[in-house]
Amino acid sequence: MIAIHFEEERDCKQLYELLREYIERYADLGLGGKVESNGVETILLDYTNKQVSFYDSFHPLLSSVLTEHVIKTREDDWLLDIIESMFYFTDEEEQQQILMIARSILEGDRNDLPSLVPFFNRYAYIYEAFANSLEEETNFYYDPFLTFRLRDYGEMLIDCVEIAIDEYMLEQEYQNMIEDFRQYVQTKPSKYNEIYVVHDGIFSFYDQHFRKLAKDEVLFHLQEELIFEHSIELEEMVISPLVSMVPNIVHVFSDQPDHGVVVTIQAIFQERMKLYPYHHYEKKRLE
Repeated sequence: MIAIHFEEERDCKQLYELLREYIERYADLGLGGKVESNGVETILLDYTNKQVSFYDSFHPLLSSVLTEHVIKTREDDWLLDIIESMFYFTDEEEQQQILMIARSILEGDRNDLPSLVPFFNRYAYIYEAFANSLEEETNFYYDPFLTFRLRDYGEMLIDCVEIAIDEYMLEQEYQNMIEDFRQYVQTKPSKYNEIYVVHDGIFSFYDQHFRKLAKDEVLFHLQEELIFEHSIELEEMVISPLVSMVPNIVHVFSDQPDHGVVVTIQAIFQERMKLYPYHHYEKKRLE
């Protein structure tokens, strides 16, 4: 007999319903489990199948259900607490945006970020902790377990929030840059009526006569106050030189409409940007 004790009635009821559902679902497969609850603070579990070892059948199911419950009911609250109490973000909108990024990291949806593999294993962290603590005959205290036995998981959440905050701050900086550049191209006099941007692995600029602009010519127009790509060489910059040239119309030839640079050009120039497949460049060049 396993007795699981809770401090929160909500946890007791939720886990009872989950366990009852799984036990009923797998009864025809010979799971052989019984679950009872007083509905307030205790769940009683009894494994009755004498043909299959508890540790081969009921034990992994119980560990999995408890792991699922922790992630679904506690993870967001813990993340929000870390965001506020450790990193001092108290604005609700900011908290929710950081939480959304943290969730995407934990779910493995941010392949653009390095060194995130540990976060994808949080199920394994929690499952292993439960599995190592649950015996066939035991009194199990749920809330003290969460406090003292999931410290590695808690440290992982802190690391995750730290990365999420860095991403949030970068996103804010990016959005501010977009708005500043958008205002700049709307208020400054144009230096070119049209600029063609050709993307074939690298980005190249052409004027309205489809003459390729030399690097020196592009950099001649570059306004120092517009430089935001500080991590790359001047010769490799695209956005800052393009904004500095203040074209009326930007024609972009690319087979990667979701490329970050292409998306940024679209965000800045909006309806003043025209996007074409790369092969249209050859047609235009031969006109």
